[in-house]
Amino acid sequence: MNAYTYIIEGEYISKRFDSTIALNNFNIHVPEGSIYGLIGLNGAGKSTLMKILVGLETMDKGSLRIFDHTGVTSEGLDSTGSIIEYPYFYEHLTGLENLQLHASYMGFHDKKRAAEVLEQVDLTAAAGRKVLTYSLGMRQRLAIARAILAYPKLLILDEPTNALDPEGIKNMRTLMKEHLADWIGIIDQHKMVQEKTMVEIKNNNRSHLTICIDDVRKSCIILERLGIKDFAVQENNRIHIYQNTDSSMIAKELINGGVSLYELSQANKTLEDYFFAVLQNGGQQ
Repeated sequence: MNAYTYIIEGEYISKRFDSTIALNNFNIHVPEGSIYGLIGLNGAGKSTLMKILVGLETMDKGSLRIFDHTGVTSEGLDSTGSIIEYPYFYEHLTGLENLQLHASYMGFHDKKRAAEVLEQVDLTAAAGRKVLTYSLGMRQRLAIARAILAYPKLLILDEPTNALDPEGIKNMRTLMKEHLADWIGIIDQHKMVQEKTMVEIKNNNRSHLTICIDDVRKSCIILERLGIKDFAVQENNRIHIYQNTDSSMIAKELINGGVSLYELSQANKTLEDYFFAVLQNGGQQ
C-alpha cells in the first residue's frame, strides 16, 4: 500500500466507552482520490471511527493524520463534508435557507452553489419548504447537499442511503461517480481486518463454474482444446472456470473424453458473500 498517497492514515486507534470497546488497535488508510467504503456488522465501530475523524469523539490512544495534519484540525474540518448518524436542521427554516446558513458559517460565499446541490439531490421543488415538512428521505438528501456544498476535499458519509427510496439510492450512486466504492475496508471485532481495492476483490471473488473430476490433467487439456483458457485448478480435484461458456457442452466433452465428472455447479458471488467469507476466515480471503 506504500505506493499510495493517503488522505487519512490511522494507526492503532483505540476507543472505549466505560467497559465497552468501540475500536481496538484500529488501522485505516484512505488513498487520496478514492471512494472508500467501510463495511462491518452493527456495533463493529464504524460510526465511532467517523465521529473521531470529524472531531465529535476523541481516541484513547493511537495516531491519526488527515491532510498531512496530525489529528483533527480546523484546517482539516474546513475541507471536510460529513453526515454522521441522524442529520439535524433548523426546522423552521427552508431547505435553501438551511444551506445558505451553513455556507455563511463555513465562510463559503458562492451564492449559486446552494441551488446547484439542491438540484443534484432532486430537492429543487422543495427548496422553499420548511424542513419540518420534509420526509426522512428528503432530510437525508438535504444532508447530502449540505455535506457537498463547499466542494470538500474529504467527504465522510455514515450510511448515506439510509431512508432513501430506490430512486434516491440510484441518484446517490450517480452522484458518487456511478459506483459506491473503489476501496473497501472490512471491520470486525473493532479492528480493521482487510483493506483492498474493488478490483482486487472482484478478481478474488469472480463468478465461476466449478467442476469436480477424477483426472485434472486430462480435463485441462480438454478445456484448452475447447478454447477455454480462463480457469484455475483448485484443491480436491476441482477446477474453477471463469470464462462464460456452455456448462452442458463442457460436461459432454469431458465425459466423451473419458473423464468422470462428479460435480458441476455455478457460483455467482456478491460483495456480501465476500464480506461474510472474510469474517469467517479471520480476515483472509
